[in-house]
Amino acid sequence: YDALTLEYPSYDLIGIFRFSEPWFNLQTLAITPWQENVRLWSEPADGNFRGVTTFYSVQRFFRSMHRNLMMPERTGVPIVTFMAFPLFISLVAGFIVYKKFWLGFFKRPRFEKRVRVWSGDLHRLVGLWTSWFIVLVALSSIWYFVEEMGGSSPGFPGPERRMLDRDSALPFGFSGDDLELAVGNALDELPGLEVRRILLPRAPNSPLIIQGDLSATLVRPRANGVYIDPSNLSVIGSYVGEELNVHTRISEAADPLHFGYFGGLATKILWFLLGLSMSAMTLTGVVIYSKRLRNEIMVSRSDNSRVALREVRKS
Repeated sequence: YDALTLEYPSYDLIGIFRFSEPWFNLQTLAITPWQENVRLWSEPADGNFRGVTTFYSVQRFFRSMHRNLMMPERTGVPIVTFMAFPLFISLVAGFIVYKKFWLGFFKRPRFEKRVRVWSGDLHRLVGLWTSWFIVLVALSSIWYFVEEMGGSSPGFPGPERRMLDRDSALPFGFSGDDLELAVGNALDELPGLEVRRILLPRAPNSPLIIQGDLSATLVRPRANGVYIDPSNLSVIGSYVGEELNVHTRISEAADPLHFGYFGGLATKILWFLLGLSMSAMTLTGVVIYSKRLRNEIMVSRSDNSRVALREVRKS
């Protein structure tokens, strides 16, 4: 914190975020005096400043494309999440069309046959093995659609005690030592908390919020939190994932299940491979349809030729 404020004293720091993997730098989101969102990077071990990048990156591009098609969120998110309905319907239709599908889990694609045959075999095989993943992605996307249409979960429990009055978002002279003490108080409040997010107050009536992973499963890091009064660094409230209501727990489980980060690097790699397999099914589907369409066109042309020849003979 001190290194960042020394390097960019005029920047408005929003929060400090730590990734789950230890080889990533700490990320601090900030707003410049000219109102540009940037990312400040720091060494986790000693806090030394490493560099600054724009908020918009390759990761942000893919996130925005995936989430809202680079459109305004109020327009793009409903469009993207609504596609979960035809995805789910197509999966159910596939099981209906594929008779005795349970026999196909270990059926080897017939690569020695024509493209139309082996691409169909491969399409069915991949579809069977990824069916549970497709259901998971579809259901979590439907949940996102419900949230976007007004079914958002209630907010987290707020502070239990009032803060001391102050005139600014952070008290004058607030330093990295104060932040370290605040984190220590948060750990005393919730022993075992693995701090992942430190949200700095944005207004004089806002608390310092420290969030992270604790004992609740299938929740985002924000599901466990401690509220700190920046004036005296005392704990004014806390909450844990197990105490959240059912609606909020479902909402918090959507991201870990949809993106597959609940099990660390292993589930991330698995989700990547499953997503790649789903994407490959679009290619095999195109091949199957194009081959079928080509055959229908050839049959139609053959029928038309026979009709024309018959007419010539009659004349």
